[in-house]
Amino acid sequence: MNKNITLNVRVSEDEYSAMKAFADFEGESMSSLILKEIRKKVEDWEDVRDAEEILARNESTVSWSEVQKKAGL
Repeated sequence: MNKNITLNVRVSEDEYSAMKAFADFEGESMSSLILKEIRKKVEDWEDVRDAEEILARNESTVSWSEVQKKAGL
């Protein structure tokens, strides 16, 4: 069973105002907006880490243009 953990972050009044305005614009709560953005960053980091592991294997690669060509795009 996963347990929820509360995370506190200190920001300046200006940062808070900007984040609150953006959350309101997006129609989201501050918590959901911040969590969504952190998840995106973690996913990007995982993608980079996976790519680095694959490239470290020194296997042959195919360029994006070659993939498009083979797919008839």
